[in-house]
Amino acid sequence: MKTLIYTSIYSNLWGTEFGGRPSRHYHYRSSLKNILNLEADKFVCFVPQEELNDLKNHFYNNWGVSPEKLEFIVFDLHNTKYFNEIRSLKDLELMKTIDRCFEVQYNKFFWYDMLENKNQYDRIYWFDAGLSHSGLFPDNLAYGTGYDRYYSFTPFNSGFLNKLNNMSDEKFILVGKNNTGRFFWSQTLPDKYYKNYQRNHHVIGGFFGGKPNLFKTFKDQFEDLLVNLLNSEKELYMEEQILSCLFYNNVNDINLISFDDWYKRPEHTDDSIKYFYNIFD
Repeated sequence: MKTLIYTSIYSNLWGTEFGGRPSRHYHYRSSLKNILNLEADKFVCFVPQEELNDLKNHFYNNWGVSPEKLEFIVFDLHNTKYFNEIRSLKDLELMKTIDRCFEVQYNKFFWYDMLENKNQYDRIYWFDAGLSHSGLFPDNLAYGTGYDRYYSFTPFNSGFLNKLNNMSDEKFILVGKNNTGRFFWSQTLPDKYYKNYQRNHHVIGGFFGGKPNLFKTFKDQFEDLLVNLLNSEKELYMEEQILSCLFYNNVNDINLISFDDWYKRPEHTDDSIKYFYNIFD
């Protein structure tokens, strides 16, 4: 089954009007290096011009990754669809202190249109480049030495990709965190955007996907809802809040992979709790 995975790396957004996590250069690169172990037929990574040469040097020269396996595409976030509408709802000074970039969040869907030869693939998935890290995966699943061990985890393998491919035969795949009771994580969109308001699951943006035709349908639904929000609301909503609404509005078309909490906490004494890394089993 022919599979494409796409992602992005923007490491210099902290302190800018875009907003972004600080000190992520090594994290994003080392994590993506491990995610390549999913062994998709093609990986595409959207990057800013100023990081392109250094990323190519790290992946192609230092780490021996083939350019045919991993393609870098330059994209200027100023060219984001609806950039002016998004910017108009920002407090630009406040964004310099925020670690989430709305343009990157929304481009997870807009970049789909920039992928070439989409219909040559049986499955297409988005994966966050920084998903493989020690905050989400326990030490007993790590391998390697030195700092690499904090980003190298065995669950990223071809077997997990095969599992996703099998689960996405008829439905689009999303991942949802338990959002009830002690596992509450996030508020969601105003209830007027729901067919039937629910918030039992908070859909995360770490990875999602499926067949190209289903991906396009879901992407179009995301864009329609985002445009509605940009035109009607006075604040920006995270892509995960939009995804959570879309899940409940299209629940029969979604295969939701669910978990309870991100990682084991000291107060967790119940063996039935499902952690994020358990969804890779």
